[in-house]
Amino acid sequence: MPEPSRKRFLSDAPALRAALTAELSACLARAAALSPDEALLIRHILTHAGLREDGCLYLPSLAVLWGQEPSYIPPVSLPGERARAAAKILRRRGVLVFSGDGVVVAAEVLRTLA
Repeated sequence: MPEPSRKRFLSDAPALRAALTAELSACLARAAALSPDEALLIRHILTHAGLREDGCLYLPSLAVLWGQEPSYIPPVSLPGERARAAAKILRRRGVLVFSGDGVVVAAEVLRTLA
């Protein structure tokens, strides 16, 4: 049986994830510095990423975005090279950050781009 804090997170996660993705989607709409490919990649991540207990949106790896690794996340609707290039730029901008065994969206960085 999950511990009480884990159980509470599991029950609250859908609402927390929905609120975070709504906020970040609004930021994305105002982020004029992002290319169309970067924006498409972020929208795809906001739609499919999981939520960790620390409140970060999580991907098992960047390679799932262009279909190089099997995952619950479908590949983005961009050619592989363009998806990789957009992910590389988002990593340089600090929006996508390697963390532990995966990648997280640095929400605070995305907020500053808005």
